Order: sequence, then C-alpha cells, then structure tokens
Amino acid sequence: MVKDFKIVSKGRQYQLFMWIFIFSLSACRGNKRRDEITKVTLEWIGKEIRFPENVPCYVSGRDSFPELCDEIFLKEYKILLYVDSAGCSDCRLKLFEWKQLMEEADTLFQENVGFLLYFQPKNVHDMANLFLRNMFDHPVFMDTEGSINRLNRFPQAMQYQCYLLDGDNKVISLGNPALNPQIWELYKSLISNEKKDEPKIFTSVEVDKMFHDYGSIRKGSTNSADFTISNTGSNPLVILRISTSCGCTDVTWDRQPIAPGQTTTVRVEMKPDETGPFVKTVVVYTNTNESPTKLTIAGETKD
Repeated sequence: MVKDFKIVSKGRQYQLFMWIFIFSLSACRGNKRRDEITKVTLEWIGKEIRFPENVPCYVSGRDSFPELCDEIFLKEYKILLYVDSAGCSDCRLKLFEWKQLMEEADTLFQENVGFLLYFQPKNVHDMANLFLRNMFDHPVFMDTEGSINRLNRFPQAMQYQCYLLDGDNKVISLGNPALNPQIWELYKSLISNEKKDEPKIFTSVEVDKMFHDYGSIRKGSTNSADFTISNTGSNPLVILRISTSCGCTDVTWDRQPIAPGQTTTVRVEMKPDETGPFVKTVVVYTNTNESPTKLTIAGETKD
C-alpha cells in the first residue's frame, strides 16, 4: 500500500501516514485491519461530501434557530460527524468532549471551524433528553432516515464517520477527535498549516450585485447566474475558495490572479432537486480584509 503514496503531494503523504499511524495505535489491530484503514484513507482524502436536503436541524432548548444551522455550512472548515442508531448512546457520543473541542476551535480559529453533527437515533425524544441532560445546545441534524449515509456511502470499515472538510466540503482528513486526542492535534495542525498558505497580500473588491432571483424554475433544470467581481485595489486578486450552502449548486470561477482594475465572473449554476421556494448562500473567500463575501440566490422550483 505504501507505493500508492506516490500519487499525492508530500503534504498529503505526511497527512495520510499520520492518520494511519494514529489509528494503528488506537487499538490492537491485525495486518488486515490496518490495510483496510489504509485503503479507506487513500479513497476518501479529497472526496467531496454531499449533504441531503430537508434533514431537520435541532437545537436543544430553542424554538427558532434556522440561521444557526445554515451558518455552519458556510465555515472555512467543517468537522462532520455521522453516528448511526447503534452509536447514539450517552457513553458513545462523548458530548462533553465535543463541547470542549468546539470551545477550543472557536478560540484558536476565530469561529472559522463549524461542526456538522448528524445523528440517526431510534427515538428522537430520547435523543433530545440526552442533549438536555448534557446541556448540549449546539445545532444537530436528526437524520432518522440515514440520508447522508446513503448519499455518500460512507465506508463500513469505520465505526464512527468523522471527517475534517475544507470550504468546498472536500475531505482533508478522517477520524473522530472526541475519541482520540491525537486526531484532534492532527486536525488543528492541518487547519493551521492550510491557513498559513493563504496569501498575505491584500486588495479590495466590488461586486456588481449581492443577490440574484432566478424566479420560477423547473425541478431538475440547470439555471445560471453570473456575479461580476472587480479588483478595485492595487494588488492582484485571488479567489481562494468558494463554498455553497446547497449540494444542488455548482460554482465556477477563474483560478488565476485578477490584475488591479480587472474583473472576473463567478458563475453559479442551480439545479434544484426539490420543489418549493429556496434561498441559498454562496460564500466567496478572497485575499481582502473584508473576506468572505456572501452572495445570495433565490427562486421557486416547480415540477
């Protein structure tokens, strides 16, 4: 399996090696088990995670909270946890440990890391009581149908599905940091190193519009909207990444630096798979002091 590391960069080689090494220390495992973990790692690093629509979001002790749930998808980095019904118990979820990780992440990374917690409980009421007992008031997704698992076909080799994602929802690393402190240290190191690579030269931008209304569109159709971004500063403009709050939205843009005084186009393609009104957010990260820039698209989907 080691020869497969040649297909990735040196940074990815280190990342893959460290992930496999940490997991090999977490329990006594045979060669077959280690090979299985290595294979899973090689397959999932760089994969894009897809998020299902209409999975209920729940915040313990609150009645109205949709903005709390939507904001998580817009973070620069996300930690996704999916636990099926077999793992939805007090001792296995480690809610106290997750609360500590969230507090540390907010302090270290200025609230740029979001936590997407998807649970598939047998009984939603029992799960809600569990959150109350642990005073756990972070938004969680009650995925009673296991939609996110079916959509992504998570590897069965892993007991707890947990992934560190970038702004494009692509997997940077794997492993549950609440169960293994070494994985948390790896996650923090990866986020810190990636943020160091971002440009330190800043410019300024103007956008021709912040909102686009598609109007009435048909389910399954592809609909485009263009946003023009002007570099109004004195340094080249670099679009670092663009994230969306919906898996039914694709974004394309120029990956090359934009010279001062020049413009570039961000194209947002919406292909709705559900009927009804929608409002989605597209977040553009650039080398500007005002970054990120939040664009909004809206419309109504009909059959």
